[in-house]
Amino acid sequence: MNSQDSFKHRSVMLALAAMVALASAAAVRAQEDNFFPKTKRWGRAAIEYRDPEIQVVAAYYYSQRNHNTRWLLIQSAMSTTRNLVIDRENITLVTPSGERVITLSSQQRFASDVSRVNPVVQGAYVLRHDVLSYFLEKRRIESMRLFALESGPVLTNFVSDKDHVITGDLFFESPTGLWTPGTYSLIIEREGTRAVLPIVLE
Repeated sequence: MNSQDSFKHRSVMLALAAMVALASAAAVRAQEDNFFPKTKRWGRAAIEYRDPEIQVVAAYYYSQRNHNTRWLLIQSAMSTTRNLVIDRENITLVTPSGERVITLSSQQRFASDVSRVNPVVQGAYVLRHDVLSYFLEKRRIESMRLFALESGPVLTNFVSDKDHVITGDLFFESPTGLWTPGTYSLIIEREGTRAVLPIVLE
């Protein structure tokens, strides 16, 4: 094979690879449209759910590719059209198989495993996403205050309404000590209001 033929061969292979990548991305979008309606992907690891009652944005750029660990970190922000008290038990993560539902961690368990939590928090710092930028029409921002690495007030629930954006990091603990690749479902549900977002771990 001469240099010209070699160049043509490489060009064809690159074009085929690009077509496969585009087809794969299209397949992922189609799957999300079918299984996760009312969601919109804004980046590799940023997803928004919106319906007339609730808007939720989740970002997980670090955890998407760094999940060989006990802890998963998902940035979040949300707003609802009516007053809702969201408890920890109302925020869950369903495994790709659908066989296991993992509830948001307690502060006690989170704080007791700080040696494993800290590397996740530090690693995610440079990859944090501006989840509040999707709520530009609302200026009142409140923290969920569900977790604290150091001393400070920690809540067991928070109130969401139409006038505020509630934001905070969500931490889930794997029962097996790590997170297998696949599409998980982040679910926030309370009193008939429900948002389901895909969390895709690679």
